[in-house]
Amino acid sequence: MESEARYVRIGLATLALIALLVAGLTWLGRSSNEQNGQRYLVYFQNQSLEGLQINSDVRMQGIKVGKVVDYSIMPGEAHRVKVLLQVDDRTPVLEGVKAVVARHMVTGLANVDLENPANGGVPLMRIPEGERYPVIPEGVPKLTQVANTLEGLGASGQEALGRFNNLLSDRNQRALDGTLANLNAITGELKQAVPELREAMVSARRAADRIDSVGGEARDVLKSANDHLGKVAQDTAATLASARATLVKVDSEVTGLTGQVKLTADLASQEIQTTAQSLRQAGDALQDTGRALSNPARVLYGPSRESLGPGEELR
Repeated sequence: MESEARYVRIGLATLALIALLVAGLTWLGRSSNEQNGQRYLVYFQNQSLEGLQINSDVRMQGIKVGKVVDYSIMPGEAHRVKVLLQVDDRTPVLEGVKAVVARHMVTGLANVDLENPANGGVPLMRIPEGERYPVIPEGVPKLTQVANTLEGLGASGQEALGRFNNLLSDRNQRALDGTLANLNAITGELKQAVPELREAMVSARRAADRIDSVGGEARDVLKSANDHLGKVAQDTAATLASARATLVKVDSEVTGLTGQVKLTADLASQEIQTTAQSLRQAGDALQDTGRALSNPARVLYGPSRESLGPGEELR
């Protein structure tokens, strides 16, 4: 019994060591994989992932630069698949890069192609909120673009064919027959009116010749009028120059006359002031004389005794 229990313990220990060894190797493999490349996320929604599997190639310009590490269908979004890529550190993954699914026609195996923008850019390093790795947008495969173009051409061709069928309907054919008949009738009438049209053209040519001759005469008249107007303009310019000189002379004379008038006015003002002062003095003298003549006795006999002040006496 003891030997059996010992064998069981040895077996369990061996299994535990093997499990630890496998776990360690797995962890080391994952660590080495993560250290040898940069990881990116791609959400595919508009492309079929048939033939894509884990370890499928990730290519850029036809060169293998990485592999598909994992993928999962988004819960609640059956048409959206989350794919985890691992790309070599030496591979430039730039802002604006697109991821498309390319499929081998013979084997049916698929790989992911990365298409950088043609004008270059900065490395894709931004990690969106809630994500662990940078996200590469989904692109449109060239075959899909061709198919969309062909589909558009087919729709346009079908529309054009429908319009052509409508054009060739019985109603339009009857209208076209009526139009052709009217055109034939108009052509016949034009044929009959050709002589009249020819005569009208001859008359128009004659009228054009007359207009040309009238135009020559008009040019001569305009030239003569232009010469006359040029002479008048010269005379007018000379007259204006003479008038300008006269105005300058008059202005200078008026300026001098203004100075003389101002001087004369100042002298007259001084004389008027002197005369006024003399008149004021004469008025005062006349006033004194008038007061003296108002009492003749005082002038003849002197002041009266009553008007004398203390200490004054008649002489």
